Amino acid sequence: MSPITADASPNAGLIIVEGEDVVRLGLWTGIQQQLGIEPLVFHDGHGLITYLENTPLDQERNPWIVLCDAQLTVNDAATPWLWQWLKQHYPALRVILTVRPAALELVSLAQQVGVEGIYHRNTALSDLLAGILAIAQGAIIHTVTPPKPPLSVLFPNRWDRWRYQILQQGLGEMDAWLQALDQHLGRSRLSPLERLVCEGRYREIRAAHWLVSRFLPQPSQTPPAPVVPPLRPQIEIISQLVDRCLQRMQSDLLNLTAQPLELEVLTLQQRRELLYTILRQWDLLVRTLQATPPRIEFLHQRGSSLLQDLWEQSLREFFRPYRFALGSDFDLIEQLLTERETVASVYLKPIPFVAEMLAHLLVQQPLTLHRQTYRYGTTAALELLDALLDHWLLTVANGIVYPLLNRCCYSEVIQYTFFQPQYTSTREMERFRNALSWHYRWQRWIKEPQNIFESRLILLRLTERGIQELVLTVPRQKELMQLEGIPYALTLALEARDALAPPVRAVVAWVGKGVVYLLTQVIGRGLGLIGRGILQGISQSVGSGWNRSETSKSSSKP
Repeated sequence: MSPITADASPNAGLIIVEGEDVVRLGLWTGIQQQLGIEPLVFHDGHGLITYLENTPLDQERNPWIVLCDAQLTVNDAATPWLWQWLKQHYPALRVILTVRPAALELVSLAQQVGVEGIYHRNTALSDLLAGILAIAQGAIIHTVTPPKPPLSVLFPNRWDRWRYQILQQGLGEMDAWLQALDQHLGRSRLSPLERLVCEGRYREIRAAHWLVSRFLPQPSQTPPAPVVPPLRPQIEIISQLVDRCLQRMQSDLLNLTAQPLELEVLTLQQRRELLYTILRQWDLLVRTLQATPPRIEFLHQRGSSLLQDLWEQSLREFFRPYRFALGSDFDLIEQLLTERETVASVYLKPIPFVAEMLAHLLVQQPLTLHRQTYRYGTTAALELLDALLDHWLLTVANGIVYPLLNRCCYSEVIQYTFFQPQYTSTREMERFRNALSWHYRWQRWIKEPQNIFESRLILLRLTERGIQELVLTVPRQKELMQLEGIPYALTLALEARDALAPPVRAVVAWVGKGVVYLLTQVIGRGLGLIGRGILQGISQSVGSGWNRSETSKSSSKP
């Protein structure tokens, strides 16, 4: 994109609200160089609101455009999002949003409010600048569409849903064939016979496409009304969870479990900072979903992607000040993000009750655990939410430290910035990494199958003393049915041991009684008789010897 001079750009004012320093600097530099506009820059929404309330905008610059992240919040229960607040109090401002993957549910609400521009977070700078010019001239550009509702909502009937999936798959294959035939017929070097056959095939597929589309079921025209729970109780519960978690973080965060944790290598200050960062991102994620509460089916389908987004955003925020600590040509954050697949499978996927916890916070659905129901707002439910939130934070924190250990643990800058002094030794670091490797192998092949078979769930908890384990008893039949290979064989061995243990114990007890009888009644009595015979023989020999001595004495007298 060629640079745009100030004369070519509109006489508009631009405001940037961005929390990430690198992104904010890139936007400011690109807008100033390409558009010739000197934008106003703010770190968060509170700074912008304070500025707007105390300083009037320059009327010579018109229109004014605000470019901000869709997830920026303000302290207003009626309009919790910055762009909502701006549209209500300053309707003349034109707003452009950048949307993260986890905030796609905000798109429909932003369209209803009247936001002029909606872009993906990773949109190229050239496209974003072109959109700013177009919106300044009155255009409305929404490059992000709201997520489609799941098929279970569009087709409540299972038969219609199955028929739609089958027919839609067939229509997709027909479209691919029609496109391929269209490209083939566009060639000039086709014989008359070949062209005639291809045209006939093209007409046949088009006719079949039309016929199949007639049988395609239509989605429901009356989708169920969204559930909008009261806003204030949710805010109070979420704030209470965050405050209680912050209090538990004041301990020394010592590892009091029987397993090694990646967090151990970090200094106490870095451990707390990492947990604070994850907690802020979790709070932001929940409030994003809270603005337009999703259906429970959506939470079950997108639970893993929400966790991955929480991990990625927390990692970016935590390592943002150290992004180029290893050199200007080495992006630490992008290097760590290459481990996302391993982190997702080893750390994030096993996190339990993700959808259930979010559904409880967003739509007040009761939590059900081992035939016990925890109603929204009760003390028991709050204690269970504390345990689940602690496990979220600690597991995600371990998943953030893992790529650092795997990629950059021997860098002196990383060691002296993040690690405790004892782990700057290569020997201690290798010993710790080997312990982690052995732990996860043991956990995968032995411990986890045993926990599943015994219906045990182990959570990591933040306590006053440090990090401890909490054992819950929950049904895990679904996970048990999914086991295969060595873990499944282990469960069979445990089941066989449980099945054989009672009769084996009975046989051992019976054999033991027989051995006791044999030793006491047979061998013992035999040994007793032998001992008695020996004593009798000794007494007889002693008595006869005494008689002889008495006889010899009496005969020797005069």
